[in-house]
Amino acid sequence: MVVEGVPADRTLLEVLREDLRLTATKEGCGEGDCGACTVVIAEETHGRLRYRAINSCIRLAHSVDGMAVWTAEDLAAPSGELHPSQEAMVRCHGSQCGFCTPGFVMSLFGLYQNTGGGQGITRERAQADLSGNLCRCTGYRPILDAAQQMGALPLPAGCEVDEAATVAALEHLRRSSGPLPDGRPYLRPDTLRSLLQLRATHPGAQVVAGCTDVGLWVTKQHRRFAQVLDVTGARELRRIERYPNHIAIGAAVSLADAFDALVAERPHLRSFSQRFAGLPVRNSGTLGGNVANGSPIGDSMPLLIALGASVVLMRWKKTRNGGQVAHRELRLEDLYTGYRTNVMRPDEILAWVKVPRPVPGELSRVYKLSKRFDDDISAVCLALNLEIADGIVRRASIGAGGVAAVPSRARRTEASLLGQPWNEDTVMAAMDTLRQEFRPISDMRASASYRQAVLVNLLRRFWLESRGATGINLENLQEVPA
Repeated sequence: MVVEGVPADRTLLEVLREDLRLTATKEGCGEGDCGACTVVIAEETHGRLRYRAINSCIRLAHSVDGMAVWTAEDLAAPSGELHPSQEAMVRCHGSQCGFCTPGFVMSLFGLYQNTGGGQGITRERAQADLSGNLCRCTGYRPILDAAQQMGALPLPAGCEVDEAATVAALEHLRRSSGPLPDGRPYLRPDTLRSLLQLRATHPGAQVVAGCTDVGLWVTKQHRRFAQVLDVTGARELRRIERYPNHIAIGAAVSLADAFDALVAERPHLRSFSQRFAGLPVRNSGTLGGNVANGSPIGDSMPLLIALGASVVLMRWKKTRNGGQVAHRELRLEDLYTGYRTNVMRPDEILAWVKVPRPVPGELSRVYKLSKRFDDDISAVCLALNLEIADGIVRRASIGAGGVAAVPSRARRTEASLLGQPWNEDTVMAAMDTLRQEFRPISDMRASASYRQAVLVNLLRRFWLESRGATGINLENLQEVPA
């Protein structure tokens, strides 16, 4: 399907509802929080489709050009028989007012496709995959029941996805789309070289990755962008590269994939990764975009600071022979100069995030406190990474979010730990230092005094957990069957 004349800053939801009249996709919050607007997209990966549930309300329409898109209108068979993701919701009484139901169904459809027809879905997997969908009526139990039961339902004829035909159609679309003029409103080059050249010639274009922040500027601040430069088409930046001492995560890698890579090396990060927004946001947003945005309450930066991450900035440098790629690397905490401001030049792109691999003796944790456990922004985030040998702290790196104008490194607290025995006296002294190191503000998420108290208590929690305490963290509590 071809839709002509779409402005660069028009959202996918607007195109679906207003241009294509596909009104099953609902507009709820307009900020990627409620999931009523959820649709499923798919791209070809190694000859197969990979399905992702995303929020259409904050996703720019041009960003899905060349992808397959499903809405709730696409699921039922021509005969009217329901797809298992829909039928399970009916049988389990998973819908009451119905406004959120299409979004839940689409998240269930994505889960169904990614589990080979809904097979082996645990309660935990269902909760994780539906974390970006909110319902005010049902209490979630029947919806989670539907997630677990849809795999046992028959798939009616006409509901199946012909993956081979879809992959072939996407490949034909890719091959038939010739080179596009550089002056068009939405620029999505397919190589890093082209991306950097376009950034050099269009420094005024709004750079986007997953659109999860810029989409909010469009829907909530009503900002307009005449031209947009999308980094997610550059094939080099869609990779995760592994080296002996670090992994390099390209700026076009989704948050979901980036966290999977981090969790593979540090399994204790899994719970935190699943609390970083809902799955549809993680499927759209990118780690590079989150870092470049630089929000003081962005959750990835404190973690990356604690892990010793660095960023690689790239630009196109003109030379006598035409030009070449220039780059510089700096520690992540040195990227920021103030509230949402940084050292990047107008022609630079944040291209890579480099994260050191774990070392022997490493002890690391990251803690997030928010008003809602899932799908919420932090009030405070604290990440700690210590290297302890023979009972002595040999290295300390601490990142903090929500307590300053920028994601920050707690250097004074680190210094108070270095060379000290890892014991309660050392921790208590470090808590006093941490209490004095930041002067947080009060806002709608938490008061300054609460943030300060929580920050130091999280350091004490880290100490207690390092000594084997398990009952002090809500994430360790297990549900008792009724």
